Amino acid sequence: MTKRFYLYGIGVWFILLILTVMFGAFREAFFIPYTGMNGTVARAILLPVAIAYTLIVTYLFLKRAKGYTQKDTVILGLMWLVLTIGFEFLFGHYIMGHPWEALLADYNILAGRTWGLFLVTIAVAPVIVHKHLIKRV
Repeated sequence: MTKRFYLYGIGVWFILLILTVMFGAFREAFFIPYTGMNGTVARAILLPVAIAYTLIVTYLFLKRAKGYTQKDTVILGLMWLVLTIGFEFLFGHYIMGHPWEALLADYNILAGRTWGLFLVTIAVAPVIVHKHLIKRV
């Protein structure tokens, strides 16, 4: 069952990836131009929405999953984190053409960049959802 859990977990990560890409496109194409905010402020304001959809998708997945352990949720979160960072750097650099420096700049929380907080959410969402939502239901 654990192997199936992780395979489905990768599928759920793809759903999160699609949502995140669409959300980023919405932010860049509509939210920023219509509000006049710069990208850093817009990302900070919209971060709670990204956290919310990540937790909701995680909840829907874990609610249906069977036979997994707390350890599995930790591994799943770390797997999602590695996949997300790998995608960000590989897709961002080789497909979108962003320089490495620009990609690394997204990790500077002191400059108001919130990407690192979203990555923390991706990593801990399975554990938090399992511990605080699934076990109580």
